[in-house]
Amino acid sequence: MARKIQSRWKINGTLTAETPIHVGGMGGDADTDLALAINGQGNYYIPGTSLAGALRGWMGRSLNDEQLKDLWGDHENDKRGASFIIVDDAQVTLSHGMTIEIREGVGIDRHTGAAADKIKYSRAILPKGVTFPLNITLDCQTDQNPNELWKLLFALEEGDIRIGAAKTRGLGQVKLKISTIHEQKFNATDIFDVLLKGGKRHPWEELKPQQYNPPAKLTLNIAWKPKDPVMVKAEGDGIAVDILPLISQVTGKVHFVIPGSSLKGVLRAQAERIVRTVCQQSMPDRFLEQVKLNLVNELFGAAEKSNTKQSQGKIGALSVDDCYATIPMTPANWSAVENAAKSNNEEFKNFQTTLKKAVLPENSTENPFRILQPAMHVAVDRWTGGAADGMLYSVLEPIGVTWNPINIHLDLERLKNYGKDNLLPAIALLFLVLRDFANRKIPIGYGTNRGMGTVEVTEMCMNCSPIDGLEGIETETTIALDLSNFNEQVLSGLTTAWQTWIGQNQEAA
Repeated sequence: MARKIQSRWKINGTLTAETPIHVGGMGGDADTDLALAINGQGNYYIPGTSLAGALRGWMGRSLNDEQLKDLWGDHENDKRGASFIIVDDAQVTLSHGMTIEIREGVGIDRHTGAAADKIKYSRAILPKGVTFPLNITLDCQTDQNPNELWKLLFALEEGDIRIGAAKTRGLGQVKLKISTIHEQKFNATDIFDVLLKGGKRHPWEELKPQQYNPPAKLTLNIAWKPKDPVMVKAEGDGIAVDILPLISQVTGKVHFVIPGSSLKGVLRAQAERIVRTVCQQSMPDRFLEQVKLNLVNELFGAAEKSNTKQSQGKIGALSVDDCYATIPMTPANWSAVENAAKSNNEEFKNFQTTLKKAVLPENSTENPFRILQPAMHVAVDRWTGGAADGMLYSVLEPIGVTWNPINIHLDLERLKNYGKDNLLPAIALLFLVLRDFANRKIPIGYGTNRGMGTVEVTEMCMNCSPIDGLEGIETETTIALDLSNFNEQVLSGLTTAWQTWIGQNQEAA
């Protein structure tokens, strides 16, 4: 027997990807380890289950378990049954000539600095700027105003809810634009209005909550410029130039990109180095054991152990967005750079013309090699002292490229859930890592052991929710590169918490 409902709310809108997105599924490209979800028509889509899971998880931050189950259902309780909120599948729209991208991921062995054994994978992603519909239905057993749903829509509008995989490594941010909201009342008076007009239409501005309390978080905006060539290597090789910078699509254009996963990886490695040093901990041989450290796990995340019944995985409280270069290029022009033929005399004159068309405005007289310089590299044969056979290669090094700031987000509520005692020490550890980054101790990207990847931080801006024990941190807006401009109370609170945590973990070790 169907359950009785008095009214129904139907919300229709469009979600736009502010960052690339990955929602996995079966099938797809056999050459890709982590393929995208494809529906029965062969189109990329976001399953309603993925959307509903993200929305339910966000609601769970403010509602208790019983309130959450009253809305989203409880399969273990017959009295509640199925969810009262229904979220439809959403087919993805690839406009502006967008195509699916492949990102490579690799774990770095902390002993050798090279790729860890069996920790390399490829992931298909939907590019930044794709759109897909959001259709939500809420069945109501009473004639009440669903305030929690309005808060959810507001959070989507603000971009506070991420979907899919790798949400803390630059993927998954979306923003909602609401199209229509209809209220359908199933009574004798309103039933014909429902059947003929779809119900009463409500403007979103009238329903929007007057007060919205976003999740407690610390947001950092780090302006920087390269001191050496900075790039992440593209997976495929070029023709005229062997190694090219990684690019990513942004609403019809392509930009050089440093993935959030790459930035988060180098920050994590430095955090591990700090913790192992102060706690005098040795380095295990196996990669997954190397990255398992108290405080680092809570801050950056921990892998799940699939062979155990109890979950030990943790999503990191820290997330880092992709960082894009400021040069917009058309996909066709960059494709021409990738496929440019070599000159017979091994010079780059023809390539220079192709590159100029891609990276410079029309009629510009500037030399494109001042922005991206083809550099030749060769391994020297230790016996002859000459070039080793087959070891000559070229790299297109970004020497004059400017970049957008690096955006870092720390989810304070998630960090508290992992243990309130770890909140202040984790923030202290993050600031120590950022201080090292500002002091040029953390190179990023490709070729960091070969003269590449050094960056200069020019400004660090911060926006932070109030934190118990760090009174006044919410008023701090800029961070000195040596952390010296924090007020005395904030510095004292961070220092005390960090020293206490070190003492406790040195004893445990």
